[in-house]
Amino acid sequence: MRLILTMRLILTMRLGLISLFGAALLLTGCSSASSSNSYYLLNSYSAAGNASQGQIALNQGVEPSEKTNVGLTVQLAEYLNSPYLVMQINQHKLSYASFHMWAEPLADETLKALQLDLNAISKTLKFVPEAEALQANELAQLSIEIDYFYVTAQSKVVLAGRYQYHNKLEMEGKAKGRQAIEQTFTFEEPLEADGYSQSVTQMRSLLLKLAKQVAVNIER
Repeated sequence: MRLILTMRLILTMRLGLISLFGAALLLTGCSSASSSNSYYLLNSYSAAGNASQGQIALNQGVEPSEKTNVGLTVQLAEYLNSPYLVMQINQHKLSYASFHMWAEPLADETLKALQLDLNAISKTLKFVPEAEALQANELAQLSIEIDYFYVTAQSKVVLAGRYQYHNKLEMEGKAKGRQAIEQTFTFEEPLEADGYSQSVTQMRSLLLKLAKQVAVNIER
């Protein structure tokens, strides 16, 4: 009798474990089916259009005979080179956003955005990628380093880093003008709505603010 009861207990436990295992598999399958990656573009058709409109407004009536080419480089902190969007959880902790990814590398998109905005704003300078500038033996260089570029748990978007501009002719005393310019920058904006799409929109807006600051400082 005891043997029969023991066998029934073992069988019941086995059936229970099988049921739990099956439920776990079902939940995993549902989770996998409902979760999918979302991809974000820092630059968009509308952003390019807005920059073009900004160029018309800022440069209206200004027709420089020739713009000076400037080699442009943009470098991101290593953790920003992840394909995932970044969120600051607290003062010392960052987290990657699962299922929320950049459609193109953020470094490439940031360079495109700043080049677009700087060329739309600048009255006397034309910004080109560094490789193109080196090939043409251009002497002016703008280097931008970005240390912080993400959304925070406090519903803010942050952009901070430093930039350096120099013209070799000016530094060698062969032309009148400024010496090298080095400056740090910090921009913050509150999120106007929830969601990563809105945070990407705000990030793009901060890059435009940076471009305006840079253009003003190096064209004085």
